[in-house]
Amino acid sequence: MTSYWNDFSGIPEALEKVSGIIQGVSASENPIISSGLTVLFDGKGKLLRPGLFLMAAQFGKLQEKHYKLAAALEMLHIATLIHDDVIDDSPLRRGFPTVHTRFGKRDAVLIGDYLLSRCFLITAEYTSPQNAVNLARLISIICTMEIEQNNDRFRSNLSLRSYLRKIMGKSALLFSLACYAGAYEAKAPQEVCRRLRRIGYNIGIAFQIIDDILDYTGNQDLVRKPLGNDVTAGLITLPVLCALPLDNSGTLRDIFSRAAFTAEEGARIFNLVRQSGGAEAAGRYAENYTSRALREIAALPPGKNRDMLEILTRRLLIREQ
Repeated sequence: MTSYWNDFSGIPEALEKVSGIIQGVSASENPIISSGLTVLFDGKGKLLRPGLFLMAAQFGKLQEKHYKLAAALEMLHIATLIHDDVIDDSPLRRGFPTVHTRFGKRDAVLIGDYLLSRCFLITAEYTSPQNAVNLARLISIICTMEIEQNNDRFRSNLSLRSYLRKIMGKSALLFSLACYAGAYEAKAPQEVCRRLRRIGYNIGIAFQIIDDILDYTGNQDLVRKPLGNDVTAGLITLPVLCALPLDNSGTLRDIFSRAAFTAEEGARIFNLVRQSGGAEAAGRYAENYTSRALREIAALPPGKNRDMLEILTRRLLIREQ
């Protein structure tokens, strides 16, 4: 685990336990599965979703089973990343070659499926029936949004509403479930559980918007994946949507109206989005959703847990990776 959580009392130790559970549960005698997962579980990830789950659980009574459920959330997240990388043909993840780059797309998909199966084994044993249903629904939404995103490649007429709907399904709902399920399983008051669900949703939306912005403005060494990957894949993210009306030449809309474009055209899009102020405009949306999360956090019971959640939320908005 990285030093990301060092300022949050008790969380680094809790996440060390989560990491150990992940490695134990996902272990396999199959050398392809074992090797494919080693880099992804190398301890350098932020473990944001299990961290949020455990922070939310502290609004109730933290129990041993919560570490296992937090591990299941991270395994689900990693499985979706493996599948995402296959779909987008991404060459790098966290600075290392992606699973499909090393083992081929067929084995990568199966490794992702293997992780999902281990995730379900944990949830079937340790979570409530309702949260098991919530998890299953979440996976179906993630798959649906991935299909919609694939169908919307190179579509410059994509609406803001459609974009937000996709990142809700691909990212925000998992953050929301992490916050809600952590509090619910720890038997926190229902009002606190509902508020944490809204907090997770708003954090998740802001987090994904910032991810999309960093594809244009990030430091590649910190982001640990190639910049401009979304452009190459023909994805219309919020920086592009914000840049389109700012591009008086109409060049962006013209290029994105095609079924595909050359590497040179992709580089031109990348530069136009940066130069037009599209990334800065998208950043204002991230600030808005973060403000919503902070207002909800301010209404939580006062104390150390609320303070840590507020600090984390602010830190997630101001980041370079």
